Amino acid sequence: MILPHSRARLLTLCTALTLLVGLIMVSPAAAAPRNCTNGKSLKQVTDEPVANTMPVIFVHGINAGADTWDGPDGRDSKDSFPRTVAKLPRGSAFTFDYKPAQPEWVTDPRIGPALRLAINCLAQASGYKVMVVAHSMGGLATQYAVSLPNGRAGGKTWQDVAEVITIGTPTRGSITASVAHHVSQLLPVAAAAAPALRSIEGILGACALYGRENDDSMCGIVDTLRAPQGRALAYESDEIKKLPPWPKDLPVQAIAGDIKLSFNSIFEVTSLPEASVGDIAVSLGSATAHTNKTGAPHVLTCKNNHVPLRVLGSDCNHVNVKTQPTIVATVIKQIKRVQREQTSLRAPELAYASGNTITLWTDGKAKALATIPSGYRAQQIAWSGSGLSLAWTATKDDGSATRVYIARRGRGEPPAQARIHDWDCDGCSTIAFRGEELVSDGASTAEQAALWSYPSSGEPRKLAPVSSLRPIEGCFGPACGRLDLLGPGPDGTVSAAYIDAGGNFTGVGTLYRIDAKGDVDRLGSAAGSGLLSTVPVVSPKRDKIALTWFGHLSACEEYSGVSVLDETSGHVAEPDLPDMPGNVWLVASWFDSKGQVHAAFRSDQGCDNPDDQFDSNGRRIQHWGATHVYRLVGDDWVKTNETPVLAREVHPGGRTASLLGTAPDTASGGYAEGRLVAQNAANKTVDVAQKVHAFAWRPQTP
Repeated sequence: MILPHSRARLLTLCTALTLLVGLIMVSPAAAAPRNCTNGKSLKQVTDEPVANTMPVIFVHGINAGADTWDGPDGRDSKDSFPRTVAKLPRGSAFTFDYKPAQPEWVTDPRIGPALRLAINCLAQASGYKVMVVAHSMGGLATQYAVSLPNGRAGGKTWQDVAEVITIGTPTRGSITASVAHHVSQLLPVAAAAAPALRSIEGILGACALYGRENDDSMCGIVDTLRAPQGRALAYESDEIKKLPPWPKDLPVQAIAGDIKLSFNSIFEVTSLPEASVGDIAVSLGSATAHTNKTGAPHVLTCKNNHVPLRVLGSDCNHVNVKTQPTIVATVIKQIKRVQREQTSLRAPELAYASGNTITLWTDGKAKALATIPSGYRAQQIAWSGSGLSLAWTATKDDGSATRVYIARRGRGEPPAQARIHDWDCDGCSTIAFRGEELVSDGASTAEQAALWSYPSSGEPRKLAPVSSLRPIEGCFGPACGRLDLLGPGPDGTVSAAYIDAGGNFTGVGTLYRIDAKGDVDRLGSAAGSGLLSTVPVVSPKRDKIALTWFGHLSACEEYSGVSVLDETSGHVAEPDLPDMPGNVWLVASWFDSKGQVHAAFRSDQGCDNPDDQFDSNGRRIQHWGATHVYRLVGDDWVKTNETPVLAREVHPGGRTASLLGTAPDTASGGYAEGRLVAQNAANKTVDVAQKVHAFAWRPQTP
């Protein structure tokens, strides 16, 4: 019979020995990054540009290497933790491998100081603060690294870090390491003297066998425990106490594993309480001793009724917890959150056309992207949903020709590396992205409704037929069967108006949503004599489109307004024009950040003044009144005191860009041109450029 106090000693020794599980891995080969890496400690997971991405550095623990993140089997997996993170939009992933420096402590120049250099460099190369995911002693290496200078006057490395996630980090040290260090020296003698301890000797053999089956040298940890790392990891060691404290303003999220053990089945009793042993290598209290600005620590709990061998495969074991699916999902969720927070603090790119140049503007810096041919003028700018592609149309001054352009860059690449292609597109009026595919109208014939599709590779454009749309019987005139492209729809679709009525003024027609296969869903119908040449406005969430239409009764009775297409329900709201004297004309429409529609209207007196109705060319002279801004409330336009604008676009992240100036002389034609103002990263409104006639925010990416 084993006495209770003997059981306790045995449990302590067993627990100590299972530390062998917790700290073992090897370094893999990885793609060489373009910056910040020296081919030794810092390696990029995938060979993607780092600029404009948020780098995530994975830091391993004691007696381990970079492949510790591949999973318990130690194999290089395409679905490994870092590779999964590298696939996130606007993200990049790195492993920091200090295995050659082991078994030295985190203050060794090849560990903490080297990690500090990696963090500083990646922050500068990417333009984002770095996120660190650290396992075991990697958390202590990070704690030391962030306390070091960042190379800027008075700056510290923690200022280049967005957040740290520690997984099983012995913040106060490891009681198991303390006990195991002594056991590693005393066990052979103790086992010979005490038969009860011979079972511990057997456990060592079983651990070694387990290690051989998994291609790891687990029992080599005995040597590590005698080295500086092993001694420094002892509970409340001097080395841990000397580490600089975590900065109070640096968010740190603690994640830990906690194995609950029951010994009733082993000792054939029912009165023994359930014991918490943390992740075996690190106690729960030590692993969660520091968490800051991120809420409570995240703890994965596992129950086990058999000790000690069954715990070797537990999800909560020190080795396994970092790649356990629930933990991986939790960390990735945190990474996405930090990405969003960093993105929201930065103004996204704003593309605009001014004169003969397409320019990108980010946080006060303007970079020319492309030149518009002489005699042409940009009319529309559109981004793909991922923000990797930018397209625009340029129309000849006399309206006789149109060209379509697309610029595509790799994820994280700077604007200068964009690859630009262009096509002639006579008859095109509007472009939109169907997912990542650029399409335009202008391809329909009397026999087949179709769009043009423009490959980002620059190959010749292709017809993209649209199913089930044929000219309606009795429809006459050149516009019958034409598709007027409205803009992007949800889930990689586009929306278009199908002209199914003939005559001099054909009518707006029926609205459809078109998917990548060309299949259509009918949304609704809109009234009016036709669509204005101005580009339809899309809401920040891309779930609504403001259609700008015109009506014609006679040369003296013309007007224009806005209808709102709800792309989720297919409903088309057609509010009456605001109560203004004479003919009411739309100047501009836009959505605010909540999806509320606004519009600027002005009026002319029509033919009320018979003395100057028409000019020498027979064109009616319009006498404009003041411009006022209205907000659509229900089906009514409510007048506001807002300053009129020519155009406005609200980014999903809350930034606003507005075009200020004088509206064109004719309401049904001409170009809006004015001063472009926008919100920068500090949410201050600043001047961007003059004589701008088209612009668009780059969409927010997760």
